Amino acid sequence: MTTEQLEQLRDSSSLIIAAPISKSKVQPGKANYKILLLQRSRIGTSASAHVFPGGNVDKADHDPRWATLLNYQPKDHPKAPPLHNAICAVREAFEESGVLVCEPPTELSNDEIRLWRDKVHDNAQEFYNLCTSHHLKPSIDRLCHFSSWITPPVEAKRFHTQFYLTVLPWSRESFSDSRVFADGKETTRLDWFTPEEAIEAYRQNTIQTFLPPQFVSLAHLLPVLKHEDLVQHFSGREVVHTMPEFVLESQDENGIHLSGILPGDEEHSLHVNQGHKHRIHITRNKKGMRLRSYVQGPIEIKARL
Repeated sequence: MTTEQLEQLRDSSSLIIAAPISKSKVQPGKANYKILLLQRSRIGTSASAHVFPGGNVDKADHDPRWATLLNYQPKDHPKAPPLHNAICAVREAFEESGVLVCEPPTELSNDEIRLWRDKVHDNAQEFYNLCTSHHLKPSIDRLCHFSSWITPPVEAKRFHTQFYLTVLPWSRESFSDSRVFADGKETTRLDWFTPEEAIEAYRQNTIQTFLPPQFVSLAHLLPVLKHEDLVQHFSGREVVHTMPEFVLESQDENGIHLSGILPGDEEHSLHVNQGHKHRIHITRNKKGMRLRSYVQGPIEIKARL
């Protein structure tokens, strides 16, 4: 896509938050971390879907004072997202879940967390006020640029979303339900899953809906079992804009069956790797979208068949 076309999309960010599991609770051969997922409300974008925290970039995220506060130097990499995307990811994660990805570790009380979440929800500028009044800095250096997704033209609302990954320095067990919970406005439920548990929950209908970016992201996390390896594993990868190119497979009483061709697939229009499969299979009907499987090279991860 051209720069002009990208500018017409809604600029947004999302944060994949990994939290270590206590060693005594790690199952042999399983991941030693869990990922935070939130279920969207039944109204609005991504209705009822389980997603990572995130949302649209606000003008407050562009505030030049953030660069001064963080002593921020722009990345040399030409495809690196600007600072406002990272600020948006951290702000939205706090607003929607209560997880504050800032330094130093905060000593805010549960009541203070609730109060500031409400303030930030009503006015994004309050996130800067929170940080300065409590001498906090968003942990931008702990964010790894994970992926970049563009909503395909078939959708009425289109977004360009930068996905980041961060690993928390404290364990999942350190949270209390009175501190980390769905906001009850944009999100109605909060879950912690290992990548394997999340995909299995979707297979078993415990999770109603996954969108392609979430399912593909979890699939990429599956082979990395140690939280200590996550950032290093995904740092330095080339991040290309991912926009599914849908191809009709068939149509029957269950709906329209489509293949979403992703960059690196042998049939992709731009990023082609001959002999390589990289695609999602979905079914669309009046009830919405159902992910059936994700294929990358020789590996196929099935969802609901």
